[in-house]
Amino acid sequence: MFRKASIWIIMPPWSAYLLADWAANFALGLTTSKQLGHFFGGNSADKNDDILAFWSPFLLLHLGGPDTITAFALEDNELWPRHLFGLVAKCLAAFYVFYQSLPENKLWIPTTLMFVAGVIKYVERTWSLYQASMNSLRGSMIPAPDPEPNYFRLMKEYTHMRGQNLPMWKQVEEERPRETKSVKKEGEPERKELEVVLQAYRWFEIFKGLFACLLLTNRVRMQSRDFFLKRSVEDAFEVVGVELSFMYEVLYTKVSVVRSRLGYVRRFISIASVIVALNLFYS
Repeated sequence: MFRKASIWIIMPPWSAYLLADWAANFALGLTTSKQLGHFFGGNSADKNDDILAFWSPFLLLHLGGPDTITAFALEDNELWPRHLFGLVAKCLAAFYVFYQSLPENKLWIPTTLMFVAGVIKYVERTWSLYQASMNSLRGSMIPAPDPEPNYFRLMKEYTHMRGQNLPMWKQVEEERPRETKSVKKEGEPERKELEVVLQAYRWFEIFKGLFACLLLTNRVRMQSRDFFLKRSVEDAFEVVGVELSFMYEVLYTKVSVVRSRLGYVRRFISIASVIVALNLFYS
């Protein structure tokens, strides 16, 4: 029996997802238009310009979004070029607002630190969308060509037989699927949570190719059948559930961008910049 989420459940988070970017773009446009008015002599500068310049990087932080959601649907990942263009345009707008407040800006140090943190967050979101797109996901899973150990020997035989005008063919036996027998599930010890996570991650690395429209080999199908036939129904569903959670994190969150050495360095710089900027602002 298939279940479909009600539109009244989908609409609130979807509206919040769309309005988040719209609100930040609207606020950044207001600050930019105010600075343009100063540039063309329409308005005189006031004491609030420093605060406006300080708020512009906050909008970049907001556009970077939370780590738990970068896309609401798979189609959003394919729009990463639009987000890349928005990244460049909005960073230029925020920098323009900050530049127009110089040299009288007394908050230029915390503003600079917040600008660095905002750019890092926005870059992480755009990069996560790119990595979750189908072309990028498919390209990351296709290994480089690796000839088998007998490749050079077979090519030498092929060259020799071709020079002697001998028939050039070699019979290759197809791999026969192994017979698998179901194993009794009674008395099977419970799997530890760590083992479940490790097995789920192993199959996630294999089966994520299905989300990128790739095909599985016969050997992989036989291995997966052997694995799940030896598990109880509850144990199999538990492994699949953890496996799907890994897939959700790759497609809809920043996990693939943050959980790396460079990601940890970026996150440390952004958090440290925010903390130092707020301390300087309040001091």
